[in-house]
Amino acid sequence: MVNDRLVHVLESRNLLSEVQCGFRKDHSTLDHLVKLETIIKKAFARKKQVLAVFFDLEKAYDTTWRYRILKNLFDLDFRGRLPMIISNFLKDRHFGVKAEKAFSPSYHQKTVFPKAVF
Repeated sequence: MVNDRLVHVLESRNLLSEVQCGFRKDHSTLDHLVKLETIIKKAFARKKQVLAVFFDLEKAYDTTWRYRILKNLFDLDFRGRLPMIISNFLKDRHFGVKAEKAFSPSYHQKTVFPKAVF
C-alpha cells in the first residue's frame, strides 16, 4: 500500500527517471535486458563492439542510509502521513531467519538513524 502510494506520487510528479524499472507498473528488469539485446544485435550487425558493466550492491537494503531516504523525500516536498509512515517503517527494524521449521532468534538491525526530519 505504501509503495503504491509512493510510486503514484513519484509518477504523477515525474520524479522517476524514464530508465527506472524497479517497482513500477509495466516496467521490469526484462525491459533493460531487451534493450541491451537490441544494442548488441545492432552493434554486431555493424561489426562494432559493446561494452556493458554490471554491478550488484551487496546488502543494498541493509546498508542504505535511511536518513538520506527521508531527507530526499523531504527535499521533494513530501509532507504529512506518507513520509511519517515510511520513517516509522525504517526505524527499529528486527529480523530473523527461518530454515524449514526452525527459527533463529530475533536480531536488531543496527543503523545510524537520527530523529525524523519531518
